[in-house]
Formats: sequence, structure tokens, C-alpha cells
Amino acid sequence: MRFRLAPLCLAVLCGLFACKAGSTGEPPNQGAIQQTADGQIVVNLTSRGIQDDTRLSDQSMISIYLFKKKDYSLSCASASDRKKCEDGLIFKNENIDALGFTNEPGYFGFDNNYKSYNPMLMADAGSNYPATKPADPAGFDDPDVWQCMKVTFSGDPNYGKYKCGINYHPIRKFRRDLTTYTLQVYAADAQGYASSYILDYNLFNSLNHPVKDGDRYFAYMAVHYNAIKNAADSEDRFDFTASTWARPVQPDLVSPRVEMYIKLLAEGPYDKAGNTYDIPDYSSWYDPYASCRPTVGVPAGSIYYSEVMWMGSKDTSGVGAFEDEFVEIYNSNSFDVSISGWKLGGVGPGAAAVVLPLCAVVKAGSVYTVGYQTSKAYTALDYVTSSISLSNSGESTFNIVDAAGNTISAVTGCTAGPWGGYGVNGGVNTPKRSMRLNAIATAATTCAAGWATTSYGDAGYGAASANLATGYAASADTGVEGTIATPGFKGP
Repeated sequence: MRFRLAPLCLAVLCGLFACKAGSTGEPPNQGAIQQTADGQIVVNLTSRGIQDDTRLSDQSMISIYLFKKKDYSLSCASASDRKKCEDGLIFKNENIDALGFTNEPGYFGFDNNYKSYNPMLMADAGSNYPATKPADPAGFDDPDVWQCMKVTFSGDPNYGKYKCGINYHPIRKFRRDLTTYTLQVYAADAQGYASSYILDYNLFNSLNHPVKDGDRYFAYMAVHYNAIKNAADSEDRFDFTASTWARPVQPDLVSPRVEMYIKLLAEGPYDKAGNTYDIPDYSSWYDPYASCRPTVGVPAGSIYYSEVMWMGSKDTSGVGAFEDEFVEIYNSNSFDVSISGWKLGGVGPGAAAVVLPLCAVVKAGSVYTVGYQTSKAYTALDYVTSSISLSNSGESTFNIVDAAGNTISAVTGCTAGPWGGYGVNGGVNTPKRSMRLNAIATAATTCAAGWATTSYGDAGYGAASANLATGYAASADTGVEGTIATPGFKGP
């Protein structure tokens, strides 16, 4: 059951009569968020400013994100703009509790021809799922209402077939010619992934957002310039690669936060349903990731691998272990490079890539180290991830790809050379070693040349700056168990 409210008077009046910001002496706003007596959250957003924003297109989306309130003031006490500092932490670290989005019939309108249908799946005759996608049946002049989606879950008995039926809540294209946008708010899944919930939502599911009396939230209106694909039918518009569906969400614009306090009231002659909160004016919305957007136009070959540790490390018990693998990349440019969303090909399991996190930056003339830190053998890793998995026999695909899909650098022949040819070293009385460039200013395009096995006497290791925790560093090249590597040291 979903509850619908008529748009708020404020939203309607401003939409129809184009209210001037501050014309009544009140602070300008973009509409309002309202909670009903049963706890449903409804947003009515005027199009003032939005309809003239040329950055928006058919593939755009406006959302509201709700986060359970936490106190970030301690972490941001010294920030010049504490609210923006806190906003950055919220979007970077928090699970989404609930969200609402514009690209659905909440504002596109509901077709009365289909009001007798419920949003749950209505399969074809006999509940058989077709093996091939059929054409839309006669009588459906709206291609979004009838949907056939391929079953991609391998555990489903109908895997590979299509589930077809009526969905009167499809994802639509964005429109800028409306006066008011109405957003219903829905519960996100338990992990806070917007992608999982909206995909399920478009697969004929619909939920109310459960709020309880006394709940406190930070609410943000958010704009995503490219959220859906340009497809004829709604079931094909969901874009898994859009930043909208990532966790944390990566909106292009967010409103200043709205602090919400849920108070459920019985509706009566003198009571209003719950509380109402003004949405800040569109002109005050900003890009929360302005400093984190990936750098564009990075020259090919200017960022490359400088060290690889596929053997893992010695663990604290003194026995060789398959943990603490890492790769290190070097930025030879004279400027810092934001590598948010870049991919390290072949660093994950098999030929899979490791995707670098939001706001990752490799400084000019410096290194960025990505590692799997189970025993905390290394004291300097820029990004710790359990997704790293380097084959002991080398990798056939080993490259660096930027956020736009351009290959910045690649190394071939890694099933031989120091990596694939060296295999798994280590064990009793034998150190584990990385391989590193002979000269960091000279990139290697093959594992067969340009690399050396890291040695105890290397600069950055022998000089006691190897960034290895106590108990892991080897005290000689041979005759002692330990680890010889230099993560975070940009030499030689």
C-alpha cells in the first residue's frame, strides 16, 4: 500500500505563479518535505530554476536521500565550513536509509486505464516465463507499463528467461516542463545500496518508507545529471554504471541539508500531519564532490605501476602467509591527479579490476599504494581493500584505466620475468619480496624488463623507511624469514 498526497499549497502556488525568491520577506525555498501522520515522507519540489538548468537532460534524476542522523561535529570541529565537512563525511561513509526519486509516475502522472492492476508481477499465461523477449501486447500504448525483464540471478529456476507483466511504477525519462515534482520516499535495502533498491523497485516491487516517532534524519535533495540510459522501454533504462547507483551515492548537486525530526501526530481539527520542512532554494545547491571528480585528460603513460607485491608477507608467527599483497602506482606528472573510480586491471581475482575509491588522489611525483591488509604488515597503504588478489604465476591483464575508460598504462608479459618467473618465495629462512622499477622515472611496459627484485640493500629499505611494521621486515637478503618491500616509498 502506498499513500499519495496532493501537492502542498506552497509548491502549487509557486509553480503556477512563479514566486520570486524572498518576495514575501521569507527565506526562499524550493518546496517542502512533508511527513504524514502514518510516517510516509512526501516531497513536493517546485521547478523554479530546475527547468532552466541546461545541465539536466532526459537521462537526469532528482532524488531525496535520508540518512539516520549522527554527530560529525567532533570530526569537523576545525573545518572552516563545518556543515559541508559533515556533508562530505555523510555521503562518503553512511548507508542510505531511504530515498525517493523523480523518474516515476509520482509526477509523470498515473494512467487511469491501468489503475485496476497492482504493481506485482503478472506473468504470461500459465505463469510461464518466455525464453525470448516478446513484443508488447496489443492495447498498451505506453511501452513502460508492460515490462519484460531478463532473470539474471543464477539461483532462480527461470534464470536466463524473461519475467513479463504490468508495472505501473516504471522508471521514466526526466522532464523539465513541469511545475511541481512529487517524490515519494521508499525504504532502501539493509545495506544502503541505492542500486539494489531501485532495481528491485523497477522489478514490480513497492514499499513504504518505515519511519518511527522520534527518528532524526539528515535529508538532502540531490541531482544526478546522468542517471538512466536513453532507451525506448523502462526496463532497459536502468544503468548499472551510473554513479547514482553506487554506494556512497555520488550526486552532481545536493541541497544544503534539512534536519528532520519525525513526530507522528493524530490528524484532527487543529493538528497537521507530522511536520513540514522547507527545501533550500536551488541556487544554494552545490557539488559535494567538486574536489573529488576524476581528473580528465591525463596523458597516456604518465601514471603507471611502480611496485608489485604478489607474495604477501610474513605473519607474526614467523610462518609464510598469503596476505598483505599490494600494488603501487606512480604519478610522473607535475600536477596532482584525482583517480576516483579508476580501475587497476588484473589486480582483483582472475582478470578482474580493483576500482579506486571516491576522492582518491595521487600527488604529483608521488605514489599511491593499494593493498590487502590482513595482518597490517605495512604502515603505509593509501587504500585498503579485500578485493586485491594477485596471482602467484603472474597476470595476463595488468593495466590502469581512468574513469572514462581510457587505458593510461599497461604491462604485458607478467607470466614471466620477476613476477611469473619468480613464483612464490618465502617460508622458513627465506624472505618474501616485491618487484619494483629499476628507476621510478622510467615506466615498464613488460614484466620482462625494467624491474628488479626488491633487496635488503635498496634505498628505502636499508634506510629503515620501508614502511614495514615491526616483526615483518627481513634483516638480510637471505637466511632470514621476513618481508622485503617498500610500499609508499617512491624511489629509486
